[in-house]
Amino acid sequence: MLQASKVLQFSPKYLLPRNIRTMASAASRDVQVSVTPSSCLHDEPVQIRAEGLSPNQDVTLYLSMRDTRNVHYISTAHYRADSNGQVDVDTMESLGGSYTGHFPMGLIGTLHPAPSEYKFTRFFKRDVLNPNIVDLSVFDGHLTEEKVCTPECEKALASTKHERHYMGPGVQRIPVRYGKVRGSLFLPAGEGPFPGVVDMFGTAGGLLEYRSAQLASRGIAALSLAFFAYDDLPKTLEEFNISYFEEAVEFLLKHEKVRGPGVGVIGTSKGGDLALSMAAFIPSIIACVTINCYSSPIGVGMRVKDRLYPCLPGHDLQNVCLDNEGAVVIRRDVRDPRKSKESTLPIEQSNAAFLFLVGSDDQNIHSEFYAQLACQQLRSHNYQKWFEVCSYPGAGHLLEPPYSPHCSASFQHTFMLPVRWGGRSKFHILAQEKAWYKMREFLLQHLGCDNNVVKEADCQKVTFLKSNL
Repeated sequence: MLQASKVLQFSPKYLLPRNIRTMASAASRDVQVSVTPSSCLHDEPVQIRAEGLSPNQDVTLYLSMRDTRNVHYISTAHYRADSNGQVDVDTMESLGGSYTGHFPMGLIGTLHPAPSEYKFTRFFKRDVLNPNIVDLSVFDGHLTEEKVCTPECEKALASTKHERHYMGPGVQRIPVRYGKVRGSLFLPAGEGPFPGVVDMFGTAGGLLEYRSAQLASRGIAALSLAFFAYDDLPKTLEEFNISYFEEAVEFLLKHEKVRGPGVGVIGTSKGGDLALSMAAFIPSIIACVTINCYSSPIGVGMRVKDRLYPCLPGHDLQNVCLDNEGAVVIRRDVRDPRKSKESTLPIEQSNAAFLFLVGSDDQNIHSEFYAQLACQQLRSHNYQKWFEVCSYPGAGHLLEPPYSPHCSASFQHTFMLPVRWGGRSKFHILAQEKAWYKMREFLLQHLGCDNNVVKEADCQKVTFLKSNL
């Protein structure tokens, strides 16, 4: 059993000491900038401080990070030091830059493509075995992001590095090739057994593992399940058969470290209507979380034995428009499942408790409408199990785990144009925190968790040891 006070052992090559402070040149030797802790799990907040400045000195804090594709992301914030020459982001307000006002995790949450990058780019983390490396610098004066990114910009007063891990100590990643099933299983540290979930995303395709890795770091065994454009799966979305998803649940329940007799499912966007299909037709799904999705199949249908549940009709282009940045806004194209009875999934026959997480500013799907419609369907059949909608004001479509960079629009191959996802940065980032804890609480409650190892892993802040970086 893990003890909250125990220092966990990590491989030295991945980790940094806590409270590391890197000094700059001799000319600025007294200025220090720090991130505390300097290495942590990705869902943990940090404290950012600068010290040794002149009283009331104007400075720019500059954050820089690269994703798996080497796309450069940055954020800036303008602060004024106090009378002691200190800046504490936890307590002080930003005067400009990527955000304004009091926002302790604003620098990390507002990371966005640098001026040299294509602005409609979504941050993707394909390699979860290694952390995100964040560079933090403090510059004299209030600088624009264009200025701070130029080679001619004056040298930073001080700089430091910060690591954000997706996988906690002892978490295992196991590639999965089980029958037709393709994906990765993430197992928490410890003996288990652990509550288990199937985890799916949307039409980005491939295999996205970052949420599963973080769930396992918090005590939940998670199968990151691919369903197209990965390995030997179809390259494009094709008609689904519920048997593929039954096989995935079978694999999960057969694992000795996964606690039965039931498991959960999580789905975002297209993954959400797949999650609803699984809840409707697979009895061992006992907890279902959907994030900003339709309540019926979209894009392609779902075959269950001899019956096909067809997808909802395609987009009505009269209801699709471009915004002032040239991004496609789809929210107004509401395809009402009540007009397509043959597409309606019989979720009222499920054994699952349901949690519908929605962003009220989702510009891709009118997700709140579909969540309420699903609840109305359950209510009309006197559904006896738990179901709930959690709506987050100002949050957009891409409701990710905490402190993932907010992406309000990105290029999508369906339209061959950028698509608007929505969300106002500060509200969206705060919503990601709340939704993450709500989802984990829901899963642990409805999957019958009483395992002390899981409880400790869920609440524990991890201490990391020294890295070679």
